[in-house]
Amino acid sequence: MLPIIDSKSDEIESGRGLPDDLVAELKSAGVFRNLIPTKYGGLETSFLEHIDEVQRIAQIDASTAWCINQSAVIGTTSLWLEDDQISEIWGAEDTSVSNGPPFDGAIRPVDSGYLLNGHWGFSSGCQHATWMCGAARLEDRSGWRLAFFKPTDVEFVDNWQVAGLRGTGSFEFKIKDLQLANEWVTDAGLSPTVDIEVTRIPSALLFAVSFAALALGVAKGGLDDAIEVAEGKLPRYAPLKLRDDPNVHRFLAKAVASWRSINSYLHSTVEEVLEQVNNSGPATEESRSKLRLCGTHVIRECAEVLDLAYKIVGSTGIYQDHRIQRRFQDMHVITQHVQAREAHFNLVGKYLISDEYERGPMS
Repeated sequence: MLPIIDSKSDEIESGRGLPDDLVAELKSAGVFRNLIPTKYGGLETSFLEHIDEVQRIAQIDASTAWCINQSAVIGTTSLWLEDDQISEIWGAEDTSVSNGPPFDGAIRPVDSGYLLNGHWGFSSGCQHATWMCGAARLEDRSGWRLAFFKPTDVEFVDNWQVAGLRGTGSFEFKIKDLQLANEWVTDAGLSPTVDIEVTRIPSALLFAVSFAALALGVAKGGLDDAIEVAEGKLPRYAPLKLRDDPNVHRFLAKAVASWRSINSYLHSTVEEVLEQVNNSGPATEESRSKLRLCGTHVIRECAEVLDLAYKIVGSTGIYQDHRIQRRFQDMHVITQHVQAREAHFNLVGKYLISDEYERGPMS
């Protein structure tokens, strides 16, 4: 798929979404069902292999990688529904799932099931989704539920006018008085219907490390861009080509060393946690803290790596038609995502000192 994605990158950027022909290729390849068991028509890819794939795709195009990862990971929450509903969702070959964080709204039981109202944002990939899901707080504030519904049930709001990750088409969506049968609403705080490695780890933490892998791909692409520019550029008013400049050598070596370090850190951490959940059940507090720390740290360090690459290319990188400019914008949208919040360091630091881990929507 990489050459196909590469050929579509400009169209993805300008169209603020994945082109229909690319979506058809991606769905045919099964990327949106990457983490779903083969029993339901998924690829049942190991999570470690999944993040490797996301990383390689992000090196070509961050928006495509983002849509693939968002749908693949949020799709695993369907595994808390009953068997018939899981089969119905994934029975169609073109299935992809989109969601978004809740801004406001509520869900309440009614005689026929549930009544849902709400407003959600950042619904990446919603333009090609065949199913939507949304988390909503119970009206009596006693807990949360996860509801599944169709794109035709929602009102989309296109306010995705952004500089980075433009191709994700991350619209907002609203629902008013949607009645749902009981079987399309679940409590993700309970045990999943399907017990596999990705349902033993909270989806927020799957997102933490998979988006970190995506950031690694963007950073690696930026380093490749910097090397390509440095091989031939003679900066204005400078006596040396970039390839002969000791300062460029220093910046590049530091950036590569940092990238290799965080790449190893990410993959070793995920391997360690997967070994724990596959051998002994749901992620422990220690495993959760490791994923949260790793995901946050890697994303933020990737931005530092890309900034060094951007510094190397100088004014060449400021033009919108140069790939490193797009990567720069994409990366600095990723750092604004909830997964990259520096406040997550507080959570892990407290755990490291007190052995007290505060579980919540992101932990």
